[in-house]
Amino acid sequence: MKKVKLKYISTRLVSHKSKRAFQEGARRAMTANGYVVIVNDGWVVKKFSDGKIEKIEQLSDTHNLKVILD
Repeated sequence: MKKVKLKYISTRLVSHKSKRAFQEGARRAMTANGYVVIVNDGWVVKKFSDGKIEKIEQLSDTHNLKVILD
């Protein structure tokens, strides 16, 4: 049997690529819909392409949350 050469995938590489993919997806969603839904300062908000922010719902437990993508 031949050994298949596999490229080593580090956590850093996966994190970097997934962040870029999510940013691209958010950009496309903003272009297509005119808004994206995000979490900002303990609130779920709708952020519009013109910069306007509409609060949807406040989160009750935000102590264990951290920003993953910006």
